[in-house]
Amino acid sequence: MADAMTVKRTTLDWLSDIVEWGERLDNHLAGVSWESFLSSPLLQDAASKCAEAVGEAAGQLLELDPYLDSAYPDLQLRLAYISRNKLSHGYYIIDAALLWATVSEAIPRTVAAARQVIRDGRGSVND
Repeated sequence: MADAMTVKRTTLDWLSDIVEWGERLDNHLAGVSWESFLSSPLLQDAASKCAEAVGEAAGQLLELDPYLDSAYPDLQLRLAYISRNKLSHGYYIIDAALLWATVSEAIPRTVAAARQVIRDGRGSVND
């Protein structure tokens, strides 16, 4: 079995990760109100994990194809990666309102943009 750190991943792989983790997030939050989110550490943890995964994929895309973010501004790769770092390294001071805004507004836009990039063929297997 190959080590996850040595497997060469493509632009398509990372874009697909954004879509997959965004769909997982959408499933976790289906029908959830702000009040329910605020009162549920379980939902907050699940949302945080999904946001971190989207942000990690965004960071990898920034390294792999630095122009992708400007070509598709709705991807918000830099913002997603910054959010990932705040969630990962500042886990002890996560603002629930900011997390909610991230997972209910920003990430769905990022996921929609990732789908568009894939449809446009920008995330080809050879990237």
